[in-house]
Amino acid sequence: MKVLKDMIKSALISIIMSITIFVIVGVIIDITNHGVFTLENYMFSKMILACIFVGLGFGIPSVIYQFENIPLAIKSIIHLGIGLFIYFVSAIKVGWIPTQAGKLACVITIIGVIAITLIIWSCFMIFNKNLAKKMNDAIQAKSR
Repeated sequence: MKVLKDMIKSALISIIMSITIFVIVGVIIDITNHGVFTLENYMFSKMILACIFVGLGFGIPSVIYQFENIPLAIKSIIHLGIGLFIYFVSAIKVGWIPTQAGKLACVITIIGVIAITLIIWSCFMIFNKNLAKKMNDAIQAKSR
C-alpha cells in the first residue's frame, strides 16, 4: 500500500513539474516570438497529454529508489531511462524536437533536455540525502 501511495504522490509531483516546465517554455517561446505562438489541430491539448505522460514516465518509476537491494546507479539508469524514453517518444509525437530547424537544433534540444533532467534529478537526490541525514541525526539525538 505504501508503494502505491508513494507511486501516486511521485506521479502527481512529476506531472505538475512537467506541466510547469511546459508553461515556462511556452512563455519563453511566446516572448522570443514577440507574441506569435500559434498551435493548431488540438496541438495544445496533445502537448498537455504529452506532459501528463512524461510526468507519469518519470514519476512512477521513481518508486525503484525504495528497493535497497538495487545499487543506486542501476536505480538511476532505470528511472531516468524510462522517463527519458517516454519523454522522447512524446516529444517526437508532439513536435518538441525541432526537426524542421535542422540536426544541430535537434542535438542541442536533446542535450538540453538531458541536462535539465539531470539537474532536476540531482536536486531531488540532494534533497533526499539531506532529509535522510536530518532524520538520522534526530534518531541519534533521541538515543543519547
